[in-house]
Amino acid sequence: MTEQMKPADIQSYVNDMIKKYIPSQWDNSAETETANPFNASTADQGRQTKPDADVFETFDYVFIRIKLQSEEQQKRMKFFHTSNQAIIENFFEMGDRHTITLPCLVKRKGATALVKDLILEVQIPKNVDMQYTEVDISEKL
Repeated sequence: MTEQMKPADIQSYVNDMIKKYIPSQWDNSAETETANPFNASTADQGRQTKPDADVFETFDYVFIRIKLQSEEQQKRMKFFHTSNQAIIENFFEMGDRHTITLPCLVKRKGATALVKDLILEVQIPKNVDMQYTEVDISEKL
């Protein structure tokens, strides 16, 4: 039977089967962009949900580079950090808060921040925590 079918017939059959099992809102043949949940609507294209941040570590420091959109954004935003997280407030709008998990533990003091060409670079010294405790493993009877 498959030898008698043409490639166009096979393609048509496969498309019909896919249409039966995929909800209509996911159908790519719809004219509107909102029909496909994987395409962003035009209202959401200009709005981001997370800051554009790169986090990396060297031997002694953790660096966070964040692309800013304007100098006004730089003036209104606030940056905090804990021993394992960076917190950015007022990045997109007043009152929003974003958390970035750091790749290792960092010290509480000694962080520096610089802005150049609308890129914020935060340098935080790493905390070398060499303390460890041995745990005795016993067998339960």
